[in-house]
Amino acid sequence: MTKRLVCASVLVLMMLLPISAASFERSSWSAGINLGTGAQSAAQYRINDDMDIVVGVGLDFYYGAIYGDAVANFRVGGFSIDQAAFDVTVGGGVLVGLYDRLVELSVVVPVGITYSFPDDLIPLDLYVRVGPAIRILKGYRTDLLGIYSYVGAMYRF
Repeated sequence: MTKRLVCASVLVLMMLLPISAASFERSSWSAGINLGTGAQSAAQYRINDDMDIVVGVGLDFYYGAIYGDAVANFRVGGFSIDQAAFDVTVGGGVLVGLYDRLVELSVVVPVGITYSFPDDLIPLDLYVRVGPAIRILKGYRTDLLGIYSYVGAMYRF
């Protein structure tokens, strides 16, 4: 029942945020989704052009956990393909998963590639991030290292 409630809340949030975005002035805030081993609703605060913080809450597909993470990403470089500019990011953060009565706590270090559409076209960021997850509290899992990965989209307000 809790999983259905969280899924319904995520879907409603995904529908309402772009609709209500037209009434806001442009800011450093973004909202969107991350898809990987789970589905996640996420928010981003862009501190400056080279750093942002992403916080998300979602459901793990494999173990059925509710989890959340917070990651600070730093722009370390970039490249261009034709006229499209891509940013390369490195980050660090934590992931907490709640599995019935067990808790997982991991330190994550994602490396990513981000493409930002121009604001006059559509204020949207697309990205892929992957990196190790070093488990401090293991929950159901028995291994020390895991993989932290997802593709995502953020709508910039």
